[in-house]
Amino acid sequence: MSPISARWSWMVFIAPLYIGLSWIRSMKYIGVISFFAEISILTGIAVTGIIGCLQLSRQIVPGLAFNVDISPPWRTLPLMFGMAAFAFEGAGVVIPTECSMKKPEKFNRVLVLVLMFATFMYINFGVLLYTAFGPETGFTTGQITENLEQFATHMVDRTFWHLVQIVVRLCLVFGIGMSVSVQLIVVLDIVEKELFKPGRFSQSNLYWKQNMVRAGMTLLGLTLAASGLSFGHLVSLTGAFSGTLMQFIFPTACYLKCFKDTLSLWQRIGIWLLAICWSDIWIACYVCHIG
Repeated sequence: MSPISARWSWMVFIAPLYIGLSWIRSMKYIGVISFFAEISILTGIAVTGIIGCLQLSRQIVPGLAFNVDISPPWRTLPLMFGMAAFAFEGAGVVIPTECSMKKPEKFNRVLVLVLMFATFMYINFGVLLYTAFGPETGFTTGQITENLEQFATHMVDRTFWHLVQIVVRLCLVFGIGMSVSVQLIVVLDIVEKELFKPGRFSQSNLYWKQNMVRAGMTLLGLTLAASGLSFGHLVSLTGAFSGTLMQFIFPTACYLKCFKDTLSLWQRIGIWLLAICWSDIWIACYVCHIG
């Protein structure tokens, strides 16, 4: 079976699961799924970190450890910014998460701690593995799981370490796959409320009509995922577009709309310039070009 056929076969296999998840409308239940997804991701990260430490200390794969290039090609810089925007993208779930908390007054503290922990993990995880595997990090597809397989082939107990890298892959797949439902719930709710305004459609079987729309959007997402873009470029494009809109453009527009009577013309221009300078729309265009 060709890689393209295998990709589409997997999409058809997991489509019913994602459609079922898209029909869940309560953050309370989505939170349970997200919790197990995060545990799975942390497990994969922990095992991968241990392998990175072993590579640094014992240099299992010769010639890679500490072979660090501190001047990477500039053409890969936009891809990095797009992926960074995606990594911190979560503005759409902030308000629903706060509203679903038992003690929402503690949300700000929790948010700060989570962002600090995430930043710490991103930086240390990236530095550790790049130092361990050097320019060979994700040498074909840009995914660290390739290096885990490379590491396993150089170990004495190859069977055990091959099983370990398979478990890590499964943990990451499960974690990333299940966390998608958290991102989908807000988007689906917004589209559903806009599309099914009172009087626009018949109220008969409204619930199942809404479910069909949710299923259609989910299938559209799966189709894009199976279209052939590499994982790195897909993540970067998503971060560059959605991250820009959700983190810079929409908040700026809302702020200017709410406080337009108290801001001078130069203040409004300055705010827009700041938002545009910090946004990465140009990165999205450039990633489209190099992708």
